[in-house]
Amino acid sequence: MVETRPLVSIGLPVFNGEAFLEEAIRSVLGQTMGDLELVISDNASTDRTSEICRDWAGTDRRVRVLRNPENIGAARNYNRTFAESRGRYFRWLAHDDRLRPGYLAATVPVLEADPSVVLCNTTVDYIDERGEPIGTYRSPLALAAAERPSERFAALVLRSHSCVDFFGLIRRSALEGSLLHGTFHGADRALLAQLALRGRMIQLEPALVEMREHSQRYTRARISTRERRAWHDPKASGHLPPALELYRAYWRLVRREAMPTGERLRCGGVLLRWWLVNWHAARVLAELADSFWPGAVSRAERLKAQLFGAAAGHFDGPADNDPATRPP
Repeated sequence: MVETRPLVSIGLPVFNGEAFLEEAIRSVLGQTMGDLELVISDNASTDRTSEICRDWAGTDRRVRVLRNPENIGAARNYNRTFAESRGRYFRWLAHDDRLRPGYLAATVPVLEADPSVVLCNTTVDYIDERGEPIGTYRSPLALAAAERPSERFAALVLRSHSCVDFFGLIRRSALEGSLLHGTFHGADRALLAQLALRGRMIQLEPALVEMREHSQRYTRARISTRERRAWHDPKASGHLPPALELYRAYWRLVRREAMPTGERLRCGGVLLRWWLVNWHAARVLAELADSFWPGAVSRAERLKAQLFGAAAGHFDGPADNDPATRPP
């Protein structure tokens, strides 16, 4: 008997997500385009997450639940959901976020219609812990629809942005053999840059994604470089500072991804400019200091926000009510 593969796979990695997990699951199963599977990977949770997952798997055959016997770190848990999925298109969903019912109905046809498009996402509405709206965020994804790989690469590498499009709908063939979710802070940026070199990206309106801002988000609850490294990989040791790790990943992509020589040279020029924009050089220095003075990165981030305003798409709290209005 031939196995029927779903058109779309949603990968939902989770650890101790009982507070918001059911809302995330409902948002997937409530899609108007129902040809999907939901692959949940429970990273050895100690709260009610496992029970919630079992209950949903028992009520909807589209739900598949995996459970790790020990916490393997966020990066490997994210990647496990992709490895276990079967759909032609794939999307990660954080356990505390939600999709509006028409998300797949809007994004799937874009990928179906144009093989040159590797990722499609909508703008994003941020919500708070209660699900109340905070603001709408438009990432630079619209600039990554250009024909030239170097232009798409520059749009995502040189501009300050929240990496919401890591959670876009992605063509499976573009993810195969990619970096997937790396084990360092900023690995989502590296994957987006790689996908930009592999194809065009499309941003749709209106916002059909709700991303939740709350105190236990990864970037809120884990401040130091050491804490963030352990979140990605509990066994990690001896890494470069995350900004340098990211920069090295960019160079490897430029050397290894298939593209014309002229485009490769242009991408190299983009990376030379990287040091001069968006405080990247200062970020590297702060991360080096963090190795000896834990908390240096968070202090530097707060000081920068106080002097120059918050980075696009990054909230200091509910009072920052519209990231779309912030300078890039």
